[in-house]
Amino acid sequence: MKQPTRLGTDQAGYVINPTSRDSIQPDFKSVLSKTINLLNGVFGDNLHSVYLYGSIGRGTAVVGRSDLDLTVLVHEDVDTTELMEQTERLLKEHREVIKIDYDIGRVDTALDPNKRFEWGFWLRHLCTCIYGEDLSTRFPLMKPDVHVSQALNQDFPIRLVAVREQLKSGTISYIEKRSMVKRVIRAWYLTINARDESFAMTIEEQMEILRLYFPKDDRIHRLEELIYREEMTNRELLEVLNEIDWT
Repeated sequence: MKQPTRLGTDQAGYVINPTSRDSIQPDFKSVLSKTINLLNGVFGDNLHSVYLYGSIGRGTAVVGRSDLDLTVLVHEDVDTTELMEQTERLLKEHREVIKIDYDIGRVDTALDPNKRFEWGFWLRHLCTCIYGEDLSTRFPLMKPDVHVSQALNQDFPIRLVAVREQLKSGTISYIEKRSMVKRVIRAWYLTINARDESFAMTIEEQMEILRLYFPKDDRIHRLEELIYREEMTNRELLEVLNEIDWT
C-alpha cells in the first residue's frame, strides 16, 4: 500500500458510501424492524427519519458481537428516557446485537448549511435511510476533506475526558472500553485521512493506514492489541488514553 491510499473513494475522488438496505444480513432484520417500531411508538409524529450505519449497514456484522447503529432525525427535541428503557428490554430479547446506539438530531439542524460538513457528509456518505424521508439526497457528493474530519472528531475530546473519569472510578463496562478503543483509532485516522485522500470505514483499514504513516509509533501496536483482546483492564486502557496528544 502506497501513500496516498485513496481507500474508500471512487476514481473521481468522492467518498463511496458502503451502506445499503440490500446489504442488511437476515440475522439482523428482526431487531432492526422492532427498533423502528419502538422509535415510532416512543416518538410518534415527532419521528422524521431513521438511518442505518456501521457494520450492519455494510453487511459485515457478526452475530453476538456487533452493535446496531442508528441515526434518528426528529422534528423537535426529545426526552430519551423511555426510549432507553425500552431498548434495554429489547436487547434482552435480541442477543444478536450487543447494544443499540442512537445518534439523535433535529431535522432543522441536519439541514443547516453550516452543518454540511457534519450532517451532510454523515447522511450522504455513511448512512442508508431505512425509514421516512431520505434527507441524504439533498447533499452533494463529497471528497475527503479536513473540515469533514474535524466535524466528525469534534465530540472526541469530550468523550475522552468522560471515559478517563469512568476508568478512574471503575464505572465502565468491557463493551464501553472496546468501543472507546475503536473511537480512538478512528479519531487518530481522521487526523490524516484528508492527506491520504481516503475514507476508510473499518478498524482494520484505519489501522493499516495509520501504520503506513506512523510506522514507528508504538501506540498503534498497543491499540491493535487491545481491540482484539477479549478483556482489558481499566489501567491498560487508561495508560493508552493518557498517551494521546494528537487531538
